[in-house]
Amino acid sequence: MDRRQLTNYVNFAALICYILGRVMNMSILVWIGLGIMTLSSIWAILHWKENDKISNYISVAFLVLVGLSIFGL
Repeated sequence: MDRRQLTNYVNFAALICYILGRVMNMSILVWIGLGIMTLSSIWAILHWKENDKISNYISVAFLVLVGLSIFGL
């Protein structure tokens, strides 16, 4: 597996966990999804030049989603 694609797969798994947590009203899944999104997005932003452009933009979008979810908007 390509290391650059790993962040995409991790973000996709975190998004599925987040959505399932919202749909099933299980806050633990929501927080696990948000935690994974935060960590993988921060990692992707720290390694900005190594990643694809679209992966970087997706990571920034996930950080915005995390911020909106934490503040309840």
